[in-house]
This record gives sequence, C-alpha cells and structure tokens, in this order.
Amino acid sequence: MRVDAGALRMTVHRDTRGGEDVLIELVGELDGPGRRCLRDQVGDLLGRGGCTVTVDVGGLRRVDIPALAALLRADLLLRRVHAMLEIRAPTPAFLELVAATGLTGRLRVVPALPALPAESPISSASP
Repeated sequence: MRVDAGALRMTVHRDTRGGEDVLIELVGELDGPGRRCLRDQVGDLLGRGGCTVTVDVGGLRRVDIPALAALLRADLLLRRVHAMLEIRAPTPAFLELVAATGLTGRLRVVPALPALPAESPISSASP
C-alpha cells in the first residue's frame, strides 16, 4: 500500500508469508501531514501485538525534532501492545540527532540491509 501525505511518500509492506511483521518505507519529508499519516498507520497495527514494525528512514531528506518525536510516539504505542519498532537505514544526520537528544539506545536502530553482491564470473582457468 502506498500513501502520499504532504511531502511524504509512505509505502507499507505486510509480511506475505502470513507473519505479522510490517515494513514502512518513508521517502521525502516527515512533515505534519506525513507524521499524522504515520501515526494513523501505526494505530492500525496496534491489534497485531507481538509483531515487529520496521520503519525505513533512509529515503527521508531530513529528520527534525517533530519527526523524531513521531517515531518515539510510534515506539511507545507499539510497546504497549508488546510489539517492537525498528528504525532501519538511518542517515548520519539521523544518528547525530538521536545522539544530540540523548536518545541513543532508546530507539532500536539497525543499518540498511546490505546490497546483494553482484555475481562474480567463474574463472575457467585452473591454477
């Protein structure tokens, strides 16, 4: 599902294997309409208890205090129903903001998934 809200494009991927986990990709800016859209989406997930909601922030142009607060609120809401929020693909600026606000360790932040390596040609020459 893809939603455009303000300067934000949000794409929600649900686990197709029948699991409860969800990936939310954010692209653009997490402005006022985007923050409300994220809040609504997380609200829709609250009945899933025990799932992991991964928010990929690698596509955000910038993250400010209100955007960080929206992610913290999402984390609090999900913890109440024994679910977990995971922030994926943070930019250096995002990590700097988290550190500057004293929130290091409060949010679960993971690096971007590594790109698949290109297939290397198999050499036919023997040593």
